[in-house]
Amino acid sequence: MTINNATQCARAIVQACISQGAKHVVIAPGSRNAPLAWAFAQAEKAGAIKIHIRIDERDAGFLALGIAKATHQIVPVVVTSGSAVANLLPAVVEAYQSAVSLIVLSADRPAKFRGLSAPQTIKQFEIFGSFAKVSIDVESTQKDFENVTHALNAAQSTRPGPVQVNVQFDVPLMPDSNELDWSPETPAKNSAEVKNQKSSTLVPVELNVATNGIFVLGDNADADAVLEIANLATQLAWPIVWEPSANAHSLTNSISHGVLLLQAGVAPQPDVVVTLGTVGLSRAVLTLLKNSPNHIAIHSSLSGPDLPNPVSSATQILDQVPLLRNIPDSNWLGLWQKLDSQTGDVIKSLLPQDTLSGPSSALTLWNSAHDEDQIFVAASWAVRHLEAYAPRRNGLTVFGNRGANGIDGLISTAAGVAIGSGKHTYLLMGDIAFLHDIGGLNLGTDQDEPNLTIVVLDNDGSGIFSQLEQGASEYREHYEKIFGTPHGKDLWVIAESLGIPAKQVSTVTDLKFALTNFRNIPGMKVVVCLTGNRVDENNLIKRIIEETSKS
Repeated sequence: MTINNATQCARAIVQACISQGAKHVVIAPGSRNAPLAWAFAQAEKAGAIKIHIRIDERDAGFLALGIAKATHQIVPVVVTSGSAVANLLPAVVEAYQSAVSLIVLSADRPAKFRGLSAPQTIKQFEIFGSFAKVSIDVESTQKDFENVTHALNAAQSTRPGPVQVNVQFDVPLMPDSNELDWSPETPAKNSAEVKNQKSSTLVPVELNVATNGIFVLGDNADADAVLEIANLATQLAWPIVWEPSANAHSLTNSISHGVLLLQAGVAPQPDVVVTLGTVGLSRAVLTLLKNSPNHIAIHSSLSGPDLPNPVSSATQILDQVPLLRNIPDSNWLGLWQKLDSQTGDVIKSLLPQDTLSGPSSALTLWNSAHDEDQIFVAASWAVRHLEAYAPRRNGLTVFGNRGANGIDGLISTAAGVAIGSGKHTYLLMGDIAFLHDIGGLNLGTDQDEPNLTIVVLDNDGSGIFSQLEQGASEYREHYEKIFGTPHGKDLWVIAESLGIPAKQVSTVTDLKFALTNFRNIPGMKVVVCLTGNRVDENNLIKRIIEETSKS
């Protein structure tokens, strides 16, 4: 008996994904995507891939994003037609901006039904616009699927990113009863190798630079470039100012509290600034770049397509780390290190020993995590607390969604990072971000649970706006309603209602105990840190900056 078109097409696409290195797939249940779901289930039965199920397409997209971040492999996310596809846009945007090989396999009805009010049929081909590197419209009747292979290759090529494979399935959607079993071919030994490696064909630029310079490292996936900069920093006697997901916190020349020195106005003024990755968590860093007479930006081939030039300050944008030469001055580095040490003393003196705040909670987690652990940190107050207060340390890999800096999908992304790596992972996030992705806590009974401990900074609303223009006293009348957005929810109760172990803490001692205790419990856990009044926390942060300015 002839295999129906939908089944043949789905098997060809699944085979192409496995041949291109896919080890995980995320599936959101639906009808029109049944051919792909069944083919992946058959592939999982054969031991060729691992399936993860999420009932919400938004969560499915972010879960696949996290797995792809951790594994550096393509990860397909399979969804049905209509609004299901639209729900993937936030994850696709983040994948595009962060150069992550996310593969959208969107099921569709045949093209002849488009524009006719057919059920669950929208114009979903190319729905992601410029945020997909490639979008292809696949007819289930076609016999050659080279276009699928080309699209998967594009997702892993220089400047990796998401692609959409939109598949027009017509009924019947399921295989005939005598065609239920199928196993994909085992890929050739070298056919599934990871393709998104940094290009080695570029010749580094040689530059003579000023004695007094600094490196500023932001979110990036280029570990080789970070090591090159570490060696350069030693040769040049330059300090390194870092954001958490730069993963530069163990480097010899790294400055623990560089952003605080800049915020307090006591940082020595450099003649040249070299940046790598997505920088600019702090406006003080952006001001530094804007005022720099020489800003050299490095646009790694493992980063997204946007130029790393957030305030249009770059005098040069290079494809890789340059060969820099200067007349080193150890006093320049020593001055940064002395100020950094003094700032560390200020932080210790002003953070109450056992009172929880955003900074003390973040710092406690940072210092409690083991070297082999991972932290996924939210792009809001949480990451800024680590940027300002976390000291240098060995070990600990840091992730974040810094491509678009959104707070959506963080639980799901962190779960993907934990699943993809197989390592114990922490997620440091705020209460609003937690509520934004409650669906990420909803796992099926037969799903693999990530080894993930979620640490929530709960100040009953959005704290970060207090440090921005809208936090000024003249805007107090409407501030709390439209910016503070208090929620009044017991977050630990929400977690426990979904069967997840949870603990609410109000002291540093209790937080340390909870982190130690939950480390021995498998699966997902939630620790809610009651960090106190947002006004008090805002005043604490201002006081730390003020005292640092007196250093």
